[in-house]
Amino acid sequence: MTLEAQEPLPVHSTDAPKATQAPSVTPRPTDKAPLIRATYIISTPTPSVILCSPLAIHPLEELSQIIGDPYKPPPPNKAEERHHGVDFGYYHWQDRDTMLGEPVQAALSGVVAAAIHDLYPYGNMVTIESRREHLPAVLLERVEIPPGEALYILYAHLNLPPLVTLGEKVEACQPLGEVGMSGNTDIPHLHLETRLGPRGTVFESMRFYDTRASQMEMDNYVRWRTGGEFRHFDPLILLSPFP
Repeated sequence: MTLEAQEPLPVHSTDAPKATQAPSVTPRPTDKAPLIRATYIISTPTPSVILCSPLAIHPLEELSQIIGDPYKPPPPNKAEERHHGVDFGYYHWQDRDTMLGEPVQAALSGVVAAAIHDLYPYGNMVTIESRREHLPAVLLERVEIPPGEALYILYAHLNLPPLVTLGEKVEACQPLGEVGMSGNTDIPHLHLETRLGPRGTVFESMRFYDTRASQMEMDNYVRWRTGGEFRHFDPLILLSPFP
């Protein structure tokens, strides 16, 4: 079944075990190991993490409360307009006055499809591909991935170059970087996009709205953003707590 960007994602039934919330998960050793919260595990047959909040100090339950710019799909024939993802950001939250430097982590396991170093408009950016056969059925209830396609999650405007490299395998909750304001933004926030598209795609570089952009960089941007192969949907369909 071919999905259009504006259509709700279909759901199919499964007898898979239910997911439960885990209070904490030990992160991969790093110089700045983040506090990991809102991780969900499948308890059978072997416990494994399946979903993490992309913001390590904000559980999934908080994400809807810190949206600075929600998902707003573009109108027909104006594919580049409006907002293809969601921006998580705030000026003040509890005892914090800024998101700058907050740890960003992989929501799902997968393979790095892009690791961009400060190129306009996404700035420092990571995209991770997660394939259907590697995802648990409880997540496939939320997002149906057609044959030959994969789920891609893009994390943009990171403070520094990504902590991962192109082609690297990553685990859910693995650190990717920190919230920043690189690229086309003047306030710290995490811009996150979720899309379905051809599996195995790699973007070695991506840049647009910049006279220094190569043809390959511009082609990659257009292919990702508006070419129709990579169909965006509301990230909160995926990044919501389990009942």
